[in-house]
Amino acid sequence: MSQSNTDIRDVSLAFHIGAPNTDNGQLIWSLRKDAQPLLDRGVMIRRPGTYMTALNQLIRKQNKEFVTDEEREALLAGLVKDQAVSRIILTNSGFLGMPGWMLQGGRLYRNAGSNTAALRGLFPGNPCEFFLGLRNPATLIGPVFKSQSGRTWREFAGDTDFLNLHWSEVVEDIQERNPECRITVWCNEETPVIWPSILGHVSGLGDSFRFSGELDITRGIISEAGYERLEAYLAGRPGLSEDQRERVRALFLSYYHDEAEIEEEIDLPGWSQALVDDMSESYQADAELIRRMPGVTFLS
Repeated sequence: MSQSNTDIRDVSLAFHIGAPNTDNGQLIWSLRKDAQPLLDRGVMIRRPGTYMTALNQLIRKQNKEFVTDEEREALLAGLVKDQAVSRIILTNSGFLGMPGWMLQGGRLYRNAGSNTAALRGLFPGNPCEFFLGLRNPATLIGPVFKSQSGRTWREFAGDTDFLNLHWSEVVEDIQERNPECRITVWCNEETPVIWPSILGHVSGLGDSFRFSGELDITRGIISEAGYERLEAYLAGRPGLSEDQRERVRALFLSYYHDEAEIEEEIDLPGWSQALVDDMSESYQADAELIRRMPGVTFLS
């Protein structure tokens, strides 16, 4: 199909902005298993390596001076190529902010609002949506700290009150700076059970599409025998609804989960088990708050 089949201004953008150390790039790989069937439905998945340089260059220019409509359209046309596309999925956990500055000012991703607004500002005429997987700060901070090498623990953590870290503030910031963009949120801890629902929402296809990668997350935390049984069980019952399939995945996970894959060792200066427990409790309450926020689609 030629470019004439796509009006650039009608293309909607689905930005998967993280959080870091949630699905670790799995979203793009799961969706790419169905790249052609999705493209046949107007949904394009691009690997970050194909666009991040151009995207960052234009964001930097936008921050300093005026970006022309021609430059914006050239960026979008470069993404779409000559395909007939109604939706493009772009994913990068760096969209939220730099890992080393995740706790700057004692808040989670204090620049999330301005960073997403800069991203959205590149495509002001196009419909945009944001997708965010949350993770308990008690288990997130360690991996993010280890993933960066530029800052010591003291520089990284500063005077952060770890019991006062709220994803709800991040979501509010994104909403305030991007009032016309929908935001969809889920908890990483529930990802193995709701993965097909996440893929359905990000692609915009909902429950109408059966994804080849629907068990990709489950596979990483379930025994091989359990995975084979689950795969066979679902394959033998193609008529199950997505709700029923979700219950089946949850049941198999409860029976066959691999303890070693789920257990997380937390070893950070000055942290105790009591702090971790309190942070986890605070996170659960905060997730409940986000679930009730107007304008947020919360997958669970």
